[in-house]
Amino acid sequence: MEYNIIIANDLEGLASEVATFLPQGWRLKGAIVEHVNGFAQQLIRHPKDSIRVQNNNPQQPASKQRRTKWIE
Repeated sequence: MEYNIIIANDLEGLASEVATFLPQGWRLKGAIVEHVNGFAQQLIRHPKDSIRVQNNNPQQPASKQRRTKWIE
C-alpha cells in the first residue's frame, strides 16, 4: 500500500495537485487538513490499483486513418 501527502498554500492549489494524481489510481483518504503552512490531503493507492490503471490505458501510437475514394 502506498501513501502520499499533498501540501499546498491554498485550496485551489491543493485541488489542482490532487487532480493530477487521481487518474494514476490514487484515492482520497480522510479529510483536508488545515495547518500553519496551508492545507494538506492524504492519498492512498494499493499496488493493484496502479496495475489496473496501466492495463486500462495502454500506450498505443496514434493510428493513421485510411482514406478511401469511392469510384462510381
